[in-house]
Amino acid sequence: MSSQQEEFDLWVTSSYSNPFWVGRHKFEKSMTGEIRVDNGIFSREEATILFRMLKSRDPFTRLNANFVVWERNRSLLVLLVIVTIILLALVVIRIRR
Repeated sequence: MSSQQEEFDLWVTSSYSNPFWVGRHKFEKSMTGEIRVDNGIFSREEATILFRMLKSRDPFTRLNANFVVWERNRSLLVLLVIVTIILLALVVIRIRR
């Protein structure tokens, strides 16, 4: 087990409340015992799995972890709505010509 994995496990189980940074992602403990990652709420087990995915050497696993974070904090939904509106506008413009 890597030293950063051990640090994360200690952070999760301790009462230390400062944020834990993994790359660009900020892990924060909430008062209810859940862990917020970039404002997306995860259980302790999910946060541990997410941490392992973010620290993986496989780029596809890291990309999947980013998608999970984006989905939980609603960024992915907003992005999909924006892309859908743009595509719909392009279709309407194309039909009118």
